[in-house]
Amino acid sequence: MKYDFTTHLDRTGTGAIKIDLAPEPVKGSGLVPLTIADMEFAVAPDIREAIKTAADRGIYGYTYADGEYKSAVRSWMKRRHGFDADQHKLIVTSGVVPALRYAAMAFTSPDDKILIQPPVYMMFKNAIETSGRQFVESPLINNNGRYQIDFDDFERKASMQDVKLFFLCSPHNPVGRVWTKDELMRLGDICKRTGVVVVADEIHNDLLLNGVEHTVFATLPGMDDITVTCTAVSKTFNLAGLSCSNIFIKNDELAGRFRRVAERAGSGLVPYFARAATIAAYTKAEGWLDELNRTVSANFDYLCSYIEAELPWINVTRAEGTYLAWLDMRSLKLDDKALEDLMIKNGLALDEGYLFGTGGSGFERWNLALPLDILKLALAKLKQAVDSVL
Repeated sequence: MKYDFTTHLDRTGTGAIKIDLAPEPVKGSGLVPLTIADMEFAVAPDIREAIKTAADRGIYGYTYADGEYKSAVRSWMKRRHGFDADQHKLIVTSGVVPALRYAAMAFTSPDDKILIQPPVYMMFKNAIETSGRQFVESPLINNNGRYQIDFDDFERKASMQDVKLFFLCSPHNPVGRVWTKDELMRLGDICKRTGVVVVADEIHNDLLLNGVEHTVFATLPGMDDITVTCTAVSKTFNLAGLSCSNIFIKNDELAGRFRRVAERAGSGLVPYFARAATIAAYTKAEGWLDELNRTVSANFDYLCSYIEAELPWINVTRAEGTYLAWLDMRSLKLDDKALEDLMIKNGLALDEGYLFGTGGSGFERWNLALPLDILKLALAKLKQAVDSVL
C-alpha cells in the first residue's frame, strides 16, 4: 500500500505548539517551524479510522490498559524488538517526561544525583530539576560529527557516591546515534558495578534509518533487573497529542516504587482515544512505519547532498535513528543569540543547540519528518541566511 508523505496539512489555528506559538517572522515566511518532535505527516489511515470509530461511540469515559491494549503493546515489542514484555510490568503514564520525573522521585532522594549524557534532550534536565534533584553530566565526544561515549568519564561519574540513577537516551536525541550492543553493554556493566538504576528513554526506538537495528537495553544479559524501559506510540506514529506512554519494569521492587509515585501523581489510566489509536498502530500500521522510515532516510539524503554542495562549511551529523538532524553551525562564528536571531529573521524556527546542554552551543536541531517540498524551501532559506553573514 502506498501512503501519502507528500501532502502538507495546514495546522494553523489548531493549538499546535510548534505552529501557533511560532515566532511572528516564521509565521509569515510560508514555512512550518522545524522545531518540536512531531511530524508534518498525517497519521496512518488505519489509526484515523480507529479513532473515528471510537468517536462514533459517543462516550469518552475513563479507560484502562485492558487485555487488548496490553496484547497489542507487548506483541509489538516482541515482534519489532525481540523484547519479551510479558516478563515485565506494564505501567501506563501520560508521557515519557512524566515517567522520568516519577523515576527520579521513586529511586532517588533530594540529595542524590542523576547522570545524563549531553548534548541531550532538554527535558532530561527539566525532569531532574522539577523533581528537586541535581544532574551530573558525562558529555558525549564529538568525533568529526559522529558521537561516542566517554566510558572513562562515565565510570568516574557513575562511581560518585550520590549518583543513583542514569537517564539513557537510546536512540539519542539530538545526535541521532543508535547505540550498539557493545556500547550499551559497557554502560550497563558500569551501572551494575556502581549500583546505578538505568531509565532507558527509548521513545525513538522504531525510527531507524538505513537498516540500523535498535537494541532494547533491558534485553542485554543481566540488565533487565536494573532497567526501567520507556516507550510510546507518540514519536513512531505521530500521536504525541494523545499523551500515552508505556513503561516496562521487570524488577518487582523498582516496579512497586515507580507505580506508587505514578499513582500519587494521578497516572495510570489510558486516554480514551489513545487506547484505540495504540491498538490500531501496533496491529495495523506497520507498513506505514516502514514507509515513513524510508521517507525520512530520503530526506536525510537530500539534506546532506544539498549542504555538501551549497553550504559546505556546515557539518551534518548523519543520524542512524530518529527523524532529527543535528547541524554544526559553528563555522559562522556567531554566539547562540545571534545564530537564533539569524534563523528567525530568515523564516526558520529551529531547536537551538544550546538548549541541549554541554556541547550544543553553535548547533541547530532540524525536524526532517516533513514533505520534501517543505525541506527544499527550508534549505533555500538556510542558504539565504548563511549567505547574508559570509
